[in-house]
Formats: sequence, structure tokens, C-alpha cells
Amino acid sequence: MNFLAFDSPVMQAINKATDYLILNILWIICSIPLFTAGAAMSAKYYAGMKLYKGHEPVVIKAFFSSFRSNLKQTIVPSVFITAGTGLLFIDWYYVIGNPTSAAYRIVLFVMSALFLMFVFCFFPVIARYQIKTAEAVKAALGLMASRLFRVFLAIALFVLPFIIGIWYFKWAWLICLFSQTVMLYYNSGFFVKEFDRLEARLFPEGQDKEKESSEGNPKK
Repeated sequence: MNFLAFDSPVMQAINKATDYLILNILWIICSIPLFTAGAAMSAKYYAGMKLYKGHEPVVIKAFFSSFRSNLKQTIVPSVFITAGTGLLFIDWYYVIGNPTSAAYRIVLFVMSALFLMFVFCFFPVIARYQIKTAEAVKAALGLMASRLFRVFLAIALFVLPFIIGIWYFKWAWLICLFSQTVMLYYNSGFFVKEFDRLEARLFPEGQDKEKESSEGNPKK
């Protein structure tokens, strides 16, 4: 077997890893104007889930197609989530630099974990379905509650590379980019399986309720 042939398993794995890497880079760049961070997150998971299912989209086209489709809906949630993240950051900065009670630290940890777990579930729901924001909030909370440990583990693995990067600051960008690329693959698989399971239960007749961006069927 020629491992360097374009259709070989090795080259296909390299190509897919490259696509996930590109998605993470696009996500970082498009999140810089904070109010677009939600659209960037949704677009990353839209294309990531397509890749996982073997649809093999042109990732840059799929990303920006979903980004444009979801931008309007995600601006307000992005503003609130950015504000919430800022408040939590300030609280943790205070806790780390000042003596505080164990109870306060526990409460802050729980609030931070629940907040990040909700964000983790919310934007993939927006990416997958054409639903109102309030419905997306309910769906994200339901998914978070039903898979609490798995979602918490995903958040822990998301935060861990940034903590490691503090000690290995020179290589922090590479550590974070590599870890986020691997996680995007596994998390895309998690959401694909969860959404397929949900749809099989809600639509036993086999109706396809998945949202398509303007790359396929335009969002109405």
C-alpha cells in the first residue's frame, strides 16, 4: 500500500486533521471581535460535525457559510456570554490574589463550571438546528443535564491546556492549538451522536430536521 497516495488511510487522516486545524484557526480569528465569537463557535461545530459524519465539505466555505447564517442570532447571546466570562474572570482574579473562604471558592467553581458547560452545549445546538434562541437555551440545558459528566469532562479538558500553557508559556500556543484540534474532533462526534439519538426519539419516521446553511439548503 502506498501510504502517500491521496486516498490512503494515512493521507485521509492527515487531511481530516488539517481540516479540523483550519477550523480552529478560523474560530480564533473570527472570535476576535468578541460579539462574533458565538457565530464563530457555531460555524466551527457546523463544519466539524459535517466532517465527522463523512460529508467532507470544503471547510472554509462551510465555516463562513454557517458563520453568515448564524451571525444575527448569536450576537446578543455572545454579548451576554462575553460579559459573564468577564465577570467570572474578575472573580477568579480576586480569589487567586486574596484570601477567601472555601465556601466562596466552591460556589465560584460550580458557577463557572455550569456556565462553561452551558456555553459548550449552546452553540452546537444553534449550529445544528434552525430554532429560536429561547428554544436553543432549553435544548442546551437539557443536553447539559442529561450528559453532565461528559460535558464537564469536555470543559475540564478545554481549560487544562491553558493552565499547562502557563508553565510552558513558550509553547502555549502550540499546546492549546493541538489540544483544541483533537478536542474538536471528539466533541463533534459527541454532538453528532447525541443529536442523532435525540432526532431518532423525536422523529421516528426519519424526518431530517438538521439545519443546512446556505452551503446547501438556505436558512429561511
